[in-house]
Formats: sequence, C-alpha cells, structure tokens
Amino acid sequence: MIARLLGALPLLLLAGPASADHGGPLASAPMSPLTVALLAGGLAFVTVLLLVVIVRLLTRPARRPAHKPE
Repeated sequence: MIARLLGALPLLLLAGPASADHGGPLASAPMSPLTVALLAGGLAFVTVLLLVVIVRLLTRPARRPAHKPE
C-alpha cells in the first residue's frame, strides 16, 4: 500500500491547475438566483405533470367495445 502511494507521488506533484476555466470575457454571466429557482421549479412541475399523465394512461382500465343493438 505504501509502495503504491510512493509510486503515485511524482504524478501528484506534476499535476498542474486545469486550464478549462477561461474566465474574463469568455465566461458567461451567472443567472440570478431567482431565475434559477423559477426555472428549476418550473421544470420540476412539468416533470411531475408528465409523470402523472403517463401513470394515468398506463393504469386506466381497458376500454370495452360498444355493443350494437341488432
């Protein structure tokens, strides 16, 4: 276990900071917390509505064909 840790030590020391965070003019402006909350709430509401519709469609009783009087 200690040998593995010592073997990985040079790799850990060579690791540098990631350059994926551009910042400055390339960074998008963050949204308002109120906007994020409204979007999350709206998406959750739509998800629940779709789930209710799907469950109701899957659990409804089968329709019987109508009998025609002869």
